[in-house]
Amino acid sequence: MEGPTQPSVFLSSTFKDEFKGGRRSIPLRTRILEERDRLPVDLWAYEHVWPSKNEENKLDADTIIDRCFAGIKNCDLFVFILSGGFGTGAALVDERTHSSYLELELFAAAVLRKPILVLHYQGREPDPALVDVLKLLHRAFADGDYFIGNENDLFARFNAACRALAKKKPAVGRPVISLADALSRTRTRADLEADLDAPKLAFLSGELKAAHDLNLVRARALIDQVAAGVREVGGVRMTMPHGSALFRLWAAMRDLMTWNDDIANNDELAGLWDRALGLWAAKASWFGLHGHIWMGPLAAVNTQAAFRRQRGAETPGDPTIREPNGARASALYSVAQQVRSFDRKLFHLRQTSLLATRAAALDKDAHQGVLAIRGNASLAEFKMGLIWKLWDAERDFKTALSLRERAGASSASVGEMQVDLGLTQVLSGRGRQGAMLIVQGIAGLRTDNSANGRSFLARALRKQGFAARLMGRFELAADIAAEIAAIGAEVEAMDQLRDLPQRSEISR
Repeated sequence: MEGPTQPSVFLSSTFKDEFKGGRRSIPLRTRILEERDRLPVDLWAYEHVWPSKNEENKLDADTIIDRCFAGIKNCDLFVFILSGGFGTGAALVDERTHSSYLELELFAAAVLRKPILVLHYQGREPDPALVDVLKLLHRAFADGDYFIGNENDLFARFNAACRALAKKKPAVGRPVISLADALSRTRTRADLEADLDAPKLAFLSGELKAAHDLNLVRARALIDQVAAGVREVGGVRMTMPHGSALFRLWAAMRDLMTWNDDIANNDELAGLWDRALGLWAAKASWFGLHGHIWMGPLAAVNTQAAFRRQRGAETPGDPTIREPNGARASALYSVAQQVRSFDRKLFHLRQTSLLATRAAALDKDAHQGVLAIRGNASLAEFKMGLIWKLWDAERDFKTALSLRERAGASSASVGEMQVDLGLTQVLSGRGRQGAMLIVQGIAGLRTDNSANGRSFLARALRKQGFAARLMGRFELAADIAAEIAAIGAEVEAMDQLRDLPQRSEISR
């Protein structure tokens, strides 16, 4: 799909509902589509990419979701027509999920922080399952974004939103979701350690219940798919991009929500929530959701930690229930990378180092991983002007590399540490030595073709590109940036595309 020259609006896939005694196309949607060529915006709807109606029943779930996701990802406004119907469950596993394609569109708009305009037909009650979704995602609707009226009212509100966009004005009330600075200031306690011990930030703000039955079998199947990292598209097994993983995890979490169960006291349910939240933290991190207050990696891992703390209190001394300090440290490091305030950045980097140190003390098996996190936090502090932190970073990277080599870690795992250590050598004036070690590490990282492996490669390439610019090798840096862009698009590692310099900017 070519990029539009005017603002883009994605129209939700609410195709049919009960109107005038029968199941018919939704009149408002038909009316909007008929006006498409006369609108001051580029209107995008799912069926615009259907070659023919005959294809409808042949498409696999991932192709359907990919098409919707493409439209939502590139839009300036998501218009959600609410006529009451919830839609068809997505066929992501053998049994259709509780989550419908329509729900997954609304989820995608919320997770991508898109402005959302809800056009709710007056007098029509949403399906109970849709009510649940609207409650879970209600933070995505700022004041004035949820509009109730008859068809003429709704059509007028839609046109007003399009005119506002065309004039480069906000189409809806206010920004949908705050970024990392707001997360840092509003969901963080003033005392560094108090914030670690009792964080204010929780996944979906702790609202993990819904008015339907559990389906643990289906949830486990979805979580297993994400853990395996493979999906089938058109009968072909392919690497699962991070966005596709998040769709599945959302559907799994919806199957794990009910009004009747205490999660921490149900071992099977708690185990599935633990896996889902851990995978969410990893995938959402690569997807670039660090500033997302209620669906970001830090929110997910905080809730995972709270569940483990509760379970650990009931079975004291159980070594299998440890708080995910390493994952929390990684999430806090990523928040620190995005906040703009020097003080807030330093606050979160120090939290990162403290958690990593705690994790290393509690779990020797995690030592090499948390040393890498602590080393990167020290490297970030060095870049902020705390010069001595470079030597702390180098020491942690050297130790982590030695531990991985002695443990017989994979080439990719060893390569990650070689890149980090090589960068510290470049920064301390040992450019030739550091550049050679980075090249060696990149070669190791290329051996892992999973979505996570490709994402780690993109992150390492960013460090190689930074080193190349420091050494005046601008053409190499430009080529590296192009490869990062390709990998980011391939596996939806949006975080690695953030602030990626363009070729024309690199030599400046």
